[in-house]
This record gives sequence, structure tokens and C-alpha cells, in this order.
Amino acid sequence: MKIARYLLLLFLLTHAALAQDPGEERALGWVRAYNSGSAEQMEAFALAHYTPEVLARRDAAGRRALFEQMQQRHGKLTVESVAAENGELRLEVKPERGGAMALTFRVEPAAPHRIAGLAIDIGGPAEDRGPALPPLEGIAALDDYIRKLGDFSGTVLVAKDGEVQFEKAYGLANRAKNIPNKTTTRFNLGSITKDFTKVAIGQLAQAGKLKLDAPILTYLPNYPNKEVAQKVTVQQLVDHTSGLGDVFTERFWKTKPEVMETPQHFIDFFAADPLKFEPGKGEAYSNYGYVVLGAIIEAVSGRSYFDYIQKHVFDRGGLAGSGFFNVRKLPADTAIGYTLRGGGSEPRDNSEMRPSVRGIPAGGSYSPARDLLRFDRALRAKKLMNDEWTRWMFHGDPNAEVTWAGGSPGVNAAVSSNATWTVVVLTNQDPPRAEKLAPKILQSLR
Repeated sequence: MKIARYLLLLFLLTHAALAQDPGEERALGWVRAYNSGSAEQMEAFALAHYTPEVLARRDAAGRRALFEQMQQRHGKLTVESVAAENGELRLEVKPERGGAMALTFRVEPAAPHRIAGLAIDIGGPAEDRGPALPPLEGIAALDDYIRKLGDFSGTVLVAKDGEVQFEKAYGLANRAKNIPNKTTTRFNLGSITKDFTKVAIGQLAQAGKLKLDAPILTYLPNYPNKEVAQKVTVQQLVDHTSGLGDVFTERFWKTKPEVMETPQHFIDFFAADPLKFEPGKGEAYSNYGYVVLGAIIEAVSGRSYFDYIQKHVFDRGGLAGSGFFNVRKLPADTAIGYTLRGGGSEPRDNSEMRPSVRGIPAGGSYSPARDLLRFDRALRAKKLMNDEWTRWMFHGDPNAEVTWAGGSPGVNAAVSSNATWTVVVLTNQDPPRAEKLAPKILQSLR
């Protein structure tokens, strides 16, 4: 299950070069400010070169907190390529720590050419991100726009202040039975499930039942690898800085993944694997790390991971159609995933690529589009966590512009939102269908 995580935030970047185009000059100037390592210099750049709308999305303290977090996690960034793309400027960059990254700037076309938006794309090489989408001129053109993309299969929802402005379904949920997708159809969310897991961790920390700086061993005293359990903290698991690896490895697929039903099953299988790096000394996307978080949630709450998420995230947030479903007995109105990966010219059912019976804390929950709208609104309204822990979830600013996304063969889901607009795109097709379309729609609504 290859997952890419996307954040629409306001900060990050690299290196310098002489710029001819005003947009390129502004983007590379932002890079230089970030690479200075000085929060004061970065803030001065923001005040001089962000539009008022961008500045209003996060206060100075929030901008500083994000800058410091990104410096700590990624270090300096080196620009590897610059390309104009549908009126935007995309920079492929290499951070000191962590995987590939890309930044897409929107710059005012007229002087003073201020930065009007920045999308930060973390993880995955450029060739895996799919072709660029053509420009989109707002919500009125959206249905025609989606139809012109070709064979899009899924649902698209756009809401303003929680009120649905656009909601349509396209394509088939089940090709064998010719069952169309509906606006109520549930889709596999991939790694958006990790955000449910993160909320659970925040809730338990808020309740004083766990501490983020405590090691795994504090909550899982029987964890098979004591050396790792003594080193890796809860926060490092959340941040993908633990040094733990993936679960969807060649060795995993050679077993019988259908018997892997609980976090403990995965721990028994993977705990002996060596760390990829010393905890806190690097960053690498870790599905296994989130499985361990699931086990910690079970140990601290006294409930199964699935029961905890159902009661404290789905029920509390009003996500009535969401759940972790048995993939052998999917409920009605649930989309089957179809993939072109692995060869062949026709999409095929992705059932042989399902990693477990009903999803795991790292991915595999199901939701209809309106449930993800409810999740976004509940988070921002602080219905799932208090102000302190909501800020932790949003890296400082509950009004931040973000994109949550998840994907695997035949699965792609994305939620792009800010304090006003929420865009949900769910598909039963390969990435990067949803994760490119959702932020593109959001950008067109400004």
C-alpha cells in the first residue's frame, strides 16, 4: 500500500539561483529565506511577499511554529528542478532529511507578484504524481471539467462553511455488476485512516492517559523488540521519524496477509526488523509505525483499536457511514477498487492486493464523501479534541489549509480544506487521481 501524504500549508524550501521570471524570483527568494534557518528572516519575507489573504490564514506565532517544525524535520532544501505548470511554478526539491518533496507556488500575475498560495507535496518521485491538470475556473465549471478528464470514477464534494455547494458521482462502483457510484458510496480511504489514528492519540494525550515523549515500552511492556521499544517515542511514531519501516514488504506478501487482523499480528511479524535509522535522526514514511500506534491505543484505552475509532472518532464526529469493513463482505453501496498496476490494459479488481481482512491503523477504513466533510468540520470546530490538541493536529493553526490523502492500487482519496472551503474527492482508481484533483479544485475557489 503505497501512500503519499500531501499538506497544503504555508512553509518550506531551498537553494538560490538567478531568476528571470517574477514568479520564479519570488519562489526562489522564499527558498533562500527558509534556508537561512532564521525564523525572523522567514517572517520578514512573509510580511513583504505574501498576499493579505495568505497572511490571514496563520498568525506570526503559527508561521514561526511551522517554520521551526519543518526545519527540524527536513533541514535545508535543495532545488533540483523548476517548471512552469498551468500558470503555477513547481519546484522539485531534495531535503536534508526525509524523502522527495515538491512545492507549487501561485504568484500574482501582476506586480508586486506576491505569493498567493503554496502547495507542499511530500513523498514520491515526480513521475508517480501523474500529469498536470488543466486550469479550472471555479465551481460553476466543475462538472464539465471532471467529465472532460475522461474516465474518472468516484465522487466529488465541495462545501462552503460546511454547506454542500457541489456533490456528484461518476463511473462505476462495481464493474462486474454495472453498479454506478452514488454520492453516498463508501470508498477505501487509504492513509487518511492515519488521521483517525492521530486523533485518537491526541484524545488520549489530552485525557492524560499517554505522553507523546514516552517510549513504546511505557505502553507496550511486552513489545518483542525491547531495544526499539526503549528508544522510539509516541511522537516519533506519529511524525514518521521513528526509524520503523513499512508493512507491505515482499516478505509480507509472501505470507498470508488475510490472517493479519489486529495490530498485534503485525507486531509479531515485524518487531524484529532493524531500524532504518536512529529515532529522531531521519524521516521515512512508516505504515508499521502507525500499526504500533494502534496497539498503543488499545493498551491505553482498554478497547480494540476498531472499537475505539468507532466510538471516539466516527460516532463523535458524526461519521455515520464510516467503518472498518470485512473486505470479503463489503456492505452495499461500497466501491470496489480497480487498478491498472501490475500490467494489463483493462482495470482489474484490486482484491488480491488487500493487505488484511478489514484495514489497519495505517489505512483501509471506508467513508462516503459527506463523512469526510463532517470529519473536517468537527476537527476545526474542536469537537474531537480541545484547542491545544487541535493545534497539535494542525501543526499550530486550526484554520490551516491542508490536504489529507491516501492511495494504493485502486484506491485514492483526498480532502483539501481551509477555514472556509472543504473539497472531498474519492475514487476507486489508482493514485494520483484524487490527490491532484482535490487541491486543484480548492485553489480555483479563491
